[in-house]
Amino acid sequence: MMNSESESASLREDRFELASILRTFQKQQQTLVLASLDDDKQTFSMVRMEGSRIRLLPQQNPGPLASPLTLVAEGSEAKIIFSITNVVTTERQGQQQCLGELVPTFSYIQRRINLRVPVPLREAFTLAIHLPGHVELHRFFVDNFSTGGIGLFSLGLPDPAFKQGAIFKKVDLNLGEYGEYKVNVEVISLAPLDEPLVDHPELTHRISMRFLNLSLITQRTFNKIAYTFEVNFNRKR
Repeated sequence: MMNSESESASLREDRFELASILRTFQKQQQTLVLASLDDDKQTFSMVRMEGSRIRLLPQQNPGPLASPLTLVAEGSEAKIIFSITNVVTTERQGQQQCLGELVPTFSYIQRRINLRVPVPLREAFTLAIHLPGHVELHRFFVDNFSTGGIGLFSLGLPDPAFKQGAIFKKVDLNLGEYGEYKVNVEVISLAPLDEPLVDHPELTHRISMRFLNLSLITQRTFNKIAYTFEVNFNRKR
């Protein structure tokens, strides 16, 4: 059994909620990462909240700091992207610290953990995609399954249309006795297998896809299927 993460983001505007989340992250001993446009990273530890202000301890010598600063704080179940303004540098107990005012607007990104279950190839569950100009369906064999996406094997190198970022709509997902579904998918990755499968040498490449725009009913159905697979198929690979 494996877990994979998907994310649900929302934009919020509540300074008190932001401060509360940051205090929770502080209890979890999370670090804050400066999100800069030139990809330089500066990490901070949170000293404390002071009303609507936050006091930070830079992990390296920060040098001059811009204002506002955009920061990313990550916890086990969520991360937030927020900004502080009116940033000043102070010295406390021989340490150089930063003090800034919270900007109320922030992004709250909640992680949802999806159960990802390996599926035995003897079941021959498949995903079939029709490409324009092709008579035959391009058929892939399901390797693992979750509410968020699906891992597949292919017979030989897939058509060049199956490149990273490619989106296919209303494709046929056949899960045998667990049902047949029309789903939208996006290609996440495609790579040859590091080692041939002993029982299935004809399968040469692995492709990962994520589901797009699943209805709430389908999400619930897929979640039930994933847990059923876990009960029926859990095994050492």
